[in-house]
Amino acid sequence: MEKLQERYPKIEIVKEDDKIHIQNLWGDNSFFLRFNEDTDLEFLNHYYFPTELMAMYSLESNLIEVFAFPLSPESDLIKRKFNFNFRGETFVCEWTKPTEEFIKIASAFRELKEESHTAYRNLRQFRDYYRIDELPGFMSKYFDDKEPFNFFIKGNLSKIKDEIIEFCKTLNFYMSYFDRETPNVQIFSTQFNKETFNLPCYSLFDTFPSSINATDIDDILLDIITVANKASDPRLRFIFYFQILEYASYYFLKSDIKDKLNNILKRPDVSFKSEDYTKTIIEEFKNHFNKNDDKTKLDMLINEHIKLPDLKLELENNVDYFSKTIEFDGGFTIEPIMKDSITGIEQLPDNIIKTIKENIVNIRNSLVHLREYRENKVIIPTDKNDNLLIPYIYLIRRIAEKIVIDR
Repeated sequence: MEKLQERYPKIEIVKEDDKIHIQNLWGDNSFFLRFNEDTDLEFLNHYYFPTELMAMYSLESNLIEVFAFPLSPESDLIKRKFNFNFRGETFVCEWTKPTEEFIKIASAFRELKEESHTAYRNLRQFRDYYRIDELPGFMSKYFDDKEPFNFFIKGNLSKIKDEIIEFCKTLNFYMSYFDRETPNVQIFSTQFNKETFNLPCYSLFDTFPSSINATDIDDILLDIITVANKASDPRLRFIFYFQILEYASYYFLKSDIKDKLNNILKRPDVSFKSEDYTKTIIEEFKNHFNKNDDKTKLDMLINEHIKLPDLKLELENNVDYFSKTIEFDGGFTIEPIMKDSITGIEQLPDNIIKTIKENIVNIRNSLVHLREYRENKVIIPTDKNDNLLIPYIYLIRRIAEKIVIDR
């Protein structure tokens, strides 16, 4: 156990009566392993337990055992066996019965928490299988036609010991290429200190209105914002909200131009003097169409529809976030838009709307254009980045909603 603890300083080994408890073996605090005191645990020293994987591997045995699930012995999946050639090395991949070492670990599994973001690394259902005689009838029935199987990768692991995660990502890509429904090697994100942000909502400081005056909303904008609101992926939500700005800016006309156009179209002789009025329209609109690049139209759209009071709630609720430099994985950074978290909302710069708009555009470009990765200007897809995007998702959502209502 001393050797194991040297390799994994964060694990906890506790002796309780005639039992030995091992916790955080994968850096996962949702469960622990409960062994009898007389169990030979030397085998644990011959395995690696990567935080990112639902698996264990041995360089000595040259195998990775990926924890799968009980399956029917008649399943086509477990008949699958193939060679995977990666960087000059050949690895044999196949579904087969778990190792004795895995059975010991799965049998020792015990939950510590009611929920687990790693699904307890699939150990719970194996534990239940190995304790089937102790299960109530309705639970044991689930295993009637199933047997335990894991997915094995065998080959010279010493060649890829520092590239295990990249190897698994590549393997997942090719397995999905040939079978859209194939189970993948589950890869967990590196743990990080997740920030908690306040959800800005009008009902936090006021009651829900007793009467709402609805406006006619463009069907396309309504569909986009509905999808954006339902999307669970933060990156997709941001991009969908930005699509609303793109769509609205493409068809944007300043209010004074709209008024002039409406006045022309309302004239009683417009159908008899169409040629004259066409010249008038062209004259009125020539300056507008001279400024038809996307950036200019987006600037005009936001200047027309968004004022500081529209965004005050979003800024007030996460003052600390907007008062510091935000650094994303991938190198992209956002400078603070407030002086500090104390003065915060009370002393906002005059150009804050312009700065918010520029930050939103830069975030969108960093999410979409990964070609700038070498220049450290992108937001790569990590859980940490998804978390850091949240306050700006609140901002762009409010901007999008305001524009949808106003159009």
